[in-house]
Amino acid sequence: MASNQPQIGHRFKNVGTPFRTAVWVLTEIFVGPDGIDHARLTSAYDATERKTIALSVVADSRRFTLAEASRK
Repeated sequence: MASNQPQIGHRFKNVGTPFRTAVWVLTEIFVGPDGIDHARLTSAYDATERKTIALSVVADSRRFTLAEASRK
């Protein structure tokens, strides 16, 4: 995976939604049964809150941005 691609452990914030302050941690990357790369995101504030979306959505800067803790 290229270095500019989302990686496990990276922290993301939503862009352009009322939930911009939510921080999500990328906890798993896997290929779904549809052949598409998926990302499992877990809330940094509540480990019981999780969502699975296409990895391409997480990589889309119009949808998510790296949280400060992930920047190097």
